[in-house]
Amino acid sequence: MIDPGLRDRTVLVTGGAMNIGAQISRAFAAQGSRVAVHYVAGAASTATEHVRATHDEVDAFVGSLPDAIAVEADFLGPGASARLLDQVEARLGPIDVLVNNAAHAEDADAFDSLDEGGVERTFRVNTVVPTMLLAEFSRRVPADAGEGSRCVVNISTDAARGFPGQVAYGASKAALDSLTRGAAMDLGPRVRVNGIAPGPVQTGWMSEEVIRAVTPAIPLGRVGDPSDIADAAVFLASHQARWITGQIIQVAGGHWL
Repeated sequence: MIDPGLRDRTVLVTGGAMNIGAQISRAFAAQGSRVAVHYVAGAASTATEHVRATHDEVDAFVGSLPDAIAVEADFLGPGASARLLDQVEARLGPIDVLVNNAAHAEDADAFDSLDEGGVERTFRVNTVVPTMLLAEFSRRVPADAGEGSRCVVNISTDAARGFPGQVAYGASKAALDSLTRGAAMDLGPRVRVNGIAPGPVQTGWMSEEVIRAVTPAIPLGRVGDPSDIADAAVFLASHQARWITGQIIQVAGGHWL
């Protein structure tokens, strides 16, 4: 039996109450981790994918996990990173694993409809906040922490190399990939930093028509499930990945090969 070494570790999952984030939260909870589930309160906006959830939805989800708490923070507001980490540490103690999963995309994200505010919101949630969370997280890691004892997993996209129709989103994730590599070099050996680049994952946004259109471009013959991404996140945080850092792992069934 493989022991990933995640029991009794504290894990913060941003955007951890819905879609891929929810599955990541479940996967770490199944390993015996204490999970802090970050969310943004309120009704979902039709203009963005900075996914919001009601307090009741989050309470029900967190209640389904064996050892989890909910922590609320709107990343579009200033100073959210330090306050979020303070909340988690006050309730669960020092954080061992940070999963930067929360994401934002605008409906108007093609070149003929871009506006400055939308681009700024997209980069703030997808690049600026993960950068500051990672920086704040690293500052709190003790100088005598064991090799690779803290871990960060950034959730990107396999379309970061170029995303027609969602240009700001793709560019913000490309910046996140660069952050992953640079942080790994700066923060090793105390903090390992890796990324996951998901391919097309069904979180409710793909119609049957879209699935039929995209599947031929996936060598493994199916679109992704959130659990595919969650399992990769657990692996990258595990003892088995102890000598892996600075990598962007494509979890996409071979899409974009």
